[in-house]
Amino acid sequence: MHIFLIKSLLAVVLLLLSLVNMMTMFEMFGRQERKFDPETLRKVHRLSGTVFFLLSLGIAYICLDFLVKTKAEPSPRSALHAVFSVAVLFLLSLKVLFNRVYRQFYGRLQTMGLILAFVSTAMISSSAGYFLLVSKFGKETPASRTVEQKKDAVQAAGHMAAKTDPASIERGKKVYGSKCTFCHDPFSNKTLTGPGHKGILKNPLLPVSKKAATPENVAHQLRTPYKDMPSFSSLSDDDVQDVIAYLNTL
Repeated sequence: MHIFLIKSLLAVVLLLLSLVNMMTMFEMFGRQERKFDPETLRKVHRLSGTVFFLLSLGIAYICLDFLVKTKAEPSPRSALHAVFSVAVLFLLSLKVLFNRVYRQFYGRLQTMGLILAFVSTAMISSSAGYFLLVSKFGKETPASRTVEQKKDAVQAAGHMAAKTDPASIERGKKVYGSKCTFCHDPFSNKTLTGPGHKGILKNPLLPVSKKAATPENVAHQLRTPYKDMPSFSSLSDDDVQDVIAYLNTL
């Protein structure tokens, strides 16, 4: 199972825990006649909140580990998700402080809980929700190419030649392994987070942008990505050419 699918499924668990926290809060403070034992509700609320916090830290670690290893520049959607994530951790920490230390703010916990539930939903929707929707739980394959797209590909001639020397290919394989395998499978066309790259430069079109499958367009995709792929503008020209050399062997 791909790490992004694992992250997304864990985020769904976060959403369920958020709902549990909200419902237990409603039951404790929203009813005049309580249907459940208040002490049991407090225990459930506290337990789900603790698991929520620990799971949030674990998911944050996965995201930060990905960014550090790939040195990728986050897309606008990823940046928005990061803002929501920081807000969730901040609100949750503040809620714990109000509950345990600064008790004079205890009366504001209910409002803070509602805000936390809303921000958590926005955080999960902007990342896990999007991933699960577009990938169909990682089972979606790249879209089929139309006749018109193939014609466009034929008309778009490339001028950059892929290197074929073993040294460039080996260097490209290492760069690809450190920055691309999180999202792409080089040995199939199966979609992980992004499409598989088997035969990518042997097909008429690139799998997502539908531009001609030429070294120039691959280089442009790395520098100025189409759609949700992060930018790898930090790669040197030599690194880009080496990656293309490796892709040409797939």
